[in-house]
Amino acid sequence: MPDAQAGDQRAGSRALSLFANPLNARLLRAHLDGPQRLFGVQAAVGSTAESTVRAAISNLVEVGALERESDGSSSRAVLTRLSPAGVDLLFLADELDVWLAGSPAGPIEPGSEEAKGAIKALAGGWSSTLIRELAGQPVTLGELDEAIPDVSYPMLERRINWMRRTGQIEAVEREGRGTPYVVTDWLRRAIAPLSVSGRCERRHFADARPISDVEIEAAFMMALPLATLPPGAEGTCVLASQTDLSQEDPDHAPLAGVTVEVDRGEVLSCGPRLAAGPPTWVVGNAGAWLDAVIDGEIVDLRIGGKKPQMALDLVAGLHNALFPAR
Repeated sequence: MPDAQAGDQRAGSRALSLFANPLNARLLRAHLDGPQRLFGVQAAVGSTAESTVRAAISNLVEVGALERESDGSSSRAVLTRLSPAGVDLLFLADELDVWLAGSPAGPIEPGSEEAKGAIKALAGGWSSTLIRELAGQPVTLGELDEAIPDVSYPMLERRINWMRRTGQIEAVEREGRGTPYVVTDWLRRAIAPLSVSGRCERRHFADARPISDVEIEAAFMMALPLATLPPGAEGTCVLASQTDLSQEDPDHAPLAGVTVEVDRGEVLSCGPRLAAGPPTWVVGNAGAWLDAVIDGEIVDLRIGGKKPQMALDLVAGLHNALFPAR
């Protein structure tokens, strides 16, 4: 499986990685009916050893997903209950299950070895910026090695192999040296759980990684080809987000995003550049964009220009493509 590497983590990868261990999802779901004693949790998760359950509960308490409280019967009797972070993490677990069910090779059973492998490969590809580099055009391993100097060539090769084995990328033919790889639509749909993961970290993790231009550009470039637009939609629009890189003055944080060209309801191009003086635009901070994509809430986005309806259609297209049930 893809290896961990010092500093190898991006916004969204930490919460996502929790569910590479399927026990964590089972433990959180065991608390849906309210606070639980250890024996009740143990019964809910099945034959897992008590020491393993205790260690996993402690880890979930440490990350803030569970909270401990006394049950009042004695000083030693302790209950654990879901925290607000735990509720958001359960939403992430549900979205991962939806994503796994859409595997091109057939539905993947949550908690299976295949599911663990797919989640680890996804987290590794995201945290190492592989997905950002793959989002735009076919790239070879050699080109990725040049674009991502902070990750060793052997590690890039391992991660590419795991993403390919799990159906997240595929090889295409091209003249010249090296095998180019492209993302599959299934990997594009992984922006749904990655968005939930990023929002959860941003809301609840005190040491959350900032959402930077890398995550913003990757999310837009991956998801926009999935958007369904009205047949008459056409024009140029900038979709931009303020990053989390300037915590002291968020209103003046750097902007990152894409310029989208639409013709007759089709996305013709989507590149990581912000056109100067765009005819139409949508701008918001990272939190506003996450709420718009996940929940369809656009109140905190700023929309302007010649074709505001096209801008609204693009935002709605992202939401409906990634979260059709919400």
